[in-house]
Amino acid sequence: MNRKIIIDTDPGQDDALALLLALSAPDCLEVCGVTTVAGNVPVDQTCINALRICQLAGRPEVPVFKGCPRPILRPLHTAEFICGADGLAGMALEAPRQGQQQAHAVAFLIDTLRHSDRPITLCALGPLTNIALALVQAPDISDKIEQCIIMGGARDLGNMTAAAEFNFFVDPHAASIVFASGVPIVLFPLNATYQAVATPARLAGFDRQASVSRQIVSMLRRERPGGAALGGDDGHPMHDACVIAYLLWPELFEGRDCNVEIEIAEGTTVGRSTIDWWGRSSAKPNAHVVATLNADAMFERMAGAVRALDQNGGKPGDMN
Repeated sequence: MNRKIIIDTDPGQDDALALLLALSAPDCLEVCGVTTVAGNVPVDQTCINALRICQLAGRPEVPVFKGCPRPILRPLHTAEFICGADGLAGMALEAPRQGQQQAHAVAFLIDTLRHSDRPITLCALGPLTNIALALVQAPDISDKIEQCIIMGGARDLGNMTAAAEFNFFVDPHAASIVFASGVPIVLFPLNATYQAVATPARLAGFDRQASVSRQIVSMLRRERPGGAALGGDDGHPMHDACVIAYLLWPELFEGRDCNVEIEIAEGTTVGRSTIDWWGRSSAKPNAHVVATLNADAMFERMAGAVRALDQNGGKPGDMN
């Protein structure tokens, strides 16, 4: 039986690759819906971007729900300086022919989880505002969450500030709520995702003549002064794609159970994730924290998944 997932996202280039990867694998992943949140760009644009990506993948039937336009308590910080004015710099995608759903993303999360015939995995690629508000409004849904797989946080240095990774910096209160909720969490912090750098060698398997692959390569090879350098290599780190790759190929990743706490007090460390990697506190682990990944194998398999979309005219194909 394929795994039921909901993707909560703020596309964003690496979000785009994560969405395409999930949509390429219907035999493995049943995408119940995509919920969008303000993050890389404002929520109106993240919703449009999600619709554009579903259209590119040949999956316009996947419902897209617009969510929260701002964090719970803080003003919104966005990242156009990294991802471009529309969030998808380097891609030339058509305007979506399909529209967003009428329901709010938080309402969709609550209703879908409550009425699902089996647990659902939440794939959290952006700030955790939608998921946190769903858990606050309907605590009973935690029993229907199989896992919450989150890209966020850092074991050491941040990428938005010296202390904080972008997603947790944008809405630290939401992150704190989710980590305190008791739901099973898998966390991909920066020290793991910066291993997944899209170098020229790792992009060689993407067919630059095919429609979907061409858009991905154009996006990942664009100039981004200062952004890629944080990864310490020639290419852009694919943070969010790690979340979907983990669902498809868990053998490529290793980590350990840790306690994670989020700093919510305003100041230079707001949004910092304190990951008790060495178990120095007496606090019970609340997340499985990924530390290492086989990036070469991950990119090779992602290229194969995208080729399946290309070979089927934008439709998903066989992952095997």
